[in-house]
Amino acid sequence: MPSTEIIDVHAHVYPEGCFNEVLKARTDFKLVDNPRGLSLLYRGSHVMSMPTEQDNLHKRLASMDEAGIGKAILSVGALNIGWAGSGDLAAARFVNDGLAAFCRQEPARFRFVAVLPCTNHGVMVQELDRALGLGAAGVGIATNVGDLELHAAELRNFWQEMNQRKLMVLVHPTCPCDGPQNDPGTFLSVGYPGETAMAATKLALSGVIQECPDVKIVWSHLGGGLPMILDRIDRGYQRFSSCPHPPSTYLRRCYFDTACTHGPALECARSTWGVDRLVFGTDVPHVPNAEKETIAALKARSWSESELEGVLGGTVRQLLA
Repeated sequence: MPSTEIIDVHAHVYPEGCFNEVLKARTDFKLVDNPRGLSLLYRGSHVMSMPTEQDNLHKRLASMDEAGIGKAILSVGALNIGWAGSGDLAAARFVNDGLAAFCRQEPARFRFVAVLPCTNHGVMVQELDRALGLGAAGVGIATNVGDLELHAAELRNFWQEMNQRKLMVLVHPTCPCDGPQNDPGTFLSVGYPGETAMAATKLALSGVIQECPDVKIVWSHLGGGLPMILDRIDRGYQRFSSCPHPPSTYLRRCYFDTACTHGPALECARSTWGVDRLVFGTDVPHVPNAEKETIAALKARSWSESELEGVLGGTVRQLLA
């Protein structure tokens, strides 16, 4: 096991009542029981879940200790604050207060990334300052904000603010407004990595990453399908005047979490992004035994001890500095 503290950058906790707070004005979303907790449905499609006892502090600490994980950075993942519409400020405050309260129970073991109302710059800055005062380690955002894609003009102020402050921004896939109807979970399994790849590609092609070189973007699940198709994306970038260099130039400035246990995928990501761009993540509590299995998958690679130490904690410590 590496000698330095292992930090899980992709871990979730959902404060009690946060789904209802975000979605209280939405009749197209429903919460229903499933065998492992609750399912959130959008137009009949399963878009995310809330596992039973996901906020049980004792069980979470025991799971981390068993895997040898020292610290977790908590987020609400696919729960898109933009779904709250005009209630996004109240929803963001509710979520941030809940995440901060959970972290205060074990401040040496947990930090959180804040959610923000992103389209009103003044309101966003006010809530960002408040959340940072509560101990936020950065910001979490979904692959779209309500009906807006991440490269939308309405979100340029968000990216500029993150860049100015040199903050870490964790990006998690979610269901877009035009997602499929009555899907039992195929889109969540297969489409979400595509949402990540598309959001990252558009952010590069639109010039956002070029304009904001100091924001520390972390894409989920190795970047979705990006490592496999990066050369394909580069071939057509000349059609986009806002992207003066191949998209890979900008995407390699980003970071990618290791919420994956498939060895060949980890190797592809390492070869594509470089080991210094990978940070440890598990997607706990959505995947049973994710912490131990993700560490085992990484340790099974023929990577050096220093490389593993960087992935498991060293790199993210630099992002938090």
